Amino acid sequence: MPRSNSNNSGNRYTCCHCNEPLSLRNFYKSNSDFYFGIQHLPICKTCLSSLFRVYSIQYQDKKKAMQRICMTYDLYYDDVSFKACENDGDDVIIGNYIKKLNLSQHKGKTFNNTIEEGFSFGNMEIVENTQCCDENDEPPVDPKLVMKWGAGFSSSSDYAELESHYKMLKKNNPNSDNNQEIFITSLCHLYMLMMKALRENDLDGYAKANEQYSKTFTKAGLKTVQEVDMGSDDCWGEWVRRIEEYTPAEYYKNKELFKDFDNVGEYFKRFVLRPLRNLMHGTTDRDYEYCVKDGDEDEYSEPN
Repeated sequence: MPRSNSNNSGNRYTCCHCNEPLSLRNFYKSNSDFYFGIQHLPICKTCLSSLFRVYSIQYQDKKKAMQRICMTYDLYYDDVSFKACENDGDDVIIGNYIKKLNLSQHKGKTFNNTIEEGFSFGNMEIVENTQCCDENDEPPVDPKLVMKWGAGFSSSSDYAELESHYKMLKKNNPNSDNNQEIFITSLCHLYMLMMKALRENDLDGYAKANEQYSKTFTKAGLKTVQEVDMGSDDCWGEWVRRIEEYTPAEYYKNKELFKDFDNVGEYFKRFVLRPLRNLMHGTTDRDYEYCVKDGDEDEYSEPN
């Protein structure tokens, strides 16, 4: 049942499928006791239409798809009402059918009445189980892919190509935001147009789709290859790991490899260790170059 949420715009109800908060007019009315508290279906109109398209592809039969919808949401199934709107578009057939259920002759009816009128669950056997399996047959389309990409593609291979291209773009752009996600979906559709034009030897169509693909890709700010950047969020250990991967700080027997070319070691000995040693041991060692000389010039000559 949709959950009621209070806000400035009034009551909102959450669709059980898309989880979007919507006004009550986005849900169909229901006669079922399951939804007596709100007297509407828990799934919004848009999701219910999408679900019908999925079942239509899965069963290869709109009638069985409608029966499946009625079974799920305790709607009355009437064969005469269905045939009256059977040829309507997939986007409106559900709405037109439920309008007919609201006529006076169907008032108060649910799927229980359908069963009492002789409906057999054996008629709902999935099409894949009744067809003869041939090694050359196209594998069935995954309903989840239909929900994701829509019902406008002809075969499971089309959906597989879409999903493969989508995963490639997501792999190379793992941190894409919501806006880029919209562009990625559009790029997958354009990719399918290119493949379709290529299979049909439509060079003009391929060139147009390819050009639009390039423009969309550039506009989205996506990458074709995943880049590895060291950002401010990387911890010190990650920096060390990457440095060690390309310039390992290993021990070498050849000491010349680590020779003090910029004389930092000498500077440290003269201006850090020497004063510290004088402070700790009471000595008066002076730097051979920067000191006040009070004796023979050779007394403070540079050490060998």
